[in-house]
Amino acid sequence: MTRLVHRCAAAAAVAALIVPLGAADVKVDLTKEKVGRTPETFEPMVGTWVIGEDGGEKVVMVDGRPWVASKDNPTKLLIQSARKLYGTSNEELMDNAKQFAYYPVAVLKSVKEFSNGTISVKFKTVAGDADRASGILFNVKPNGDWLAARYNDTENNLGLWEFHNGIRRLIKFSDRNSKFMLDRATYHELKLEVDGASVKISVDGKVGVEHVLGSAPGPGRNGAPPNPDLFPENNPVLRPPVSGRVGLWAKTDSTSYFKDYVVSPK
Repeated sequence: MTRLVHRCAAAAAVAALIVPLGAADVKVDLTKEKVGRTPETFEPMVGTWVIGEDGGEKVVMVDGRPWVASKDNPTKLLIQSARKLYGTSNEELMDNAKQFAYYPVAVLKSVKEFSNGTISVKFKTVAGDADRASGILFNVKPNGDWLAARYNDTENNLGLWEFHNGIRRLIKFSDRNSKFMLDRATYHELKLEVDGASVKISVDGKVGVEHVLGSAPGPGRNGAPPNPDLFPENNPVLRPPVSGRVGLWAKTDSTSYFKDYVVSPK
């Protein structure tokens, strides 16, 4: 009887050690990537994504310089990426291609679905004439719809955006009276927290955006009625729970470096 008790206690101790491993962090390792090549860890769907080197460290670089030349012909890359990620060239994703082209995105290959937890990445703004934006892509659907948490270096704010039926719309900005003046010469941590329907976005530990998915939108610009697409009943990507792929996001000709991408499921 005593031996049985000891065995049960030992089994319980082992089980206690195993449980946390089921929700282990996914840390993107770039050490084996090759500089100048397309990343192996991320699947670029729109834009030019390559492995760069900065301060002796390998980074994922979104290179905005070729964007102007390629923005009107994203279909080939979208078809190839859709087949790799979803096993098919999704017709809805193809229909969204034109507008999609304004937002370079790369999907993390190792995480098939993210619902609850945190995603963090360190980023550094490098260049961009039209835009200087860096972000975390999440809730990516097979038809190309997504949500994005982003920092804008020209407006010095944080934003939560949705992309549905080929059009991107703002869900929420950080307070316009609270600017995030970041040093372009160094890296900063962008963090997304998802807890059920609750979404929180912060940079360097300072929260800028909090939103509850499924809630009714506020008024539009200058008090105008909100766009119908921002009502969750009209837009599946705005309905909880979050459930989709994740990755990196940028805008038009932005050039940024990314490193230390970590997904921590809850």
